Amino acid sequence: MKEISFSELKNEMNKGLVLIEVFTPTCGVCAAVQRKLQKIEENYPEWKFYSINMLDNPEVSGEFTVFTVPTIIAFHNGKELNRWARNFGIHQITDYLDRLTKMLG
Repeated sequence: MKEISFSELKNEMNKGLVLIEVFTPTCGVCAAVQRKLQKIEENYPEWKFYSINMLDNPEVSGEFTVFTVPTIIAFHNGKELNRWARNFGIHQITDYLDRLTKMLG
């Protein structure tokens, strides 16, 4: 999972299936979610996985209406498809990725 800047995010989110994790470095839950996403990333080659630090890129908060971390946002060609925030299980994300990948594939 590559950490990107806000300008990179604005470019990358328009390129197919993209999953973004919005995090802060002091968030322990964010670190745990990021490790889990890194483990599942190889199972979804159709998806590009990125993370963005909200403290270094505060504009992500306003642009995507992010009020809490971690927030995970799924995009397809720049359109937000789904999001998970704060209290979610990784299985919710994998179930969604499985369904969407099958539907679009």
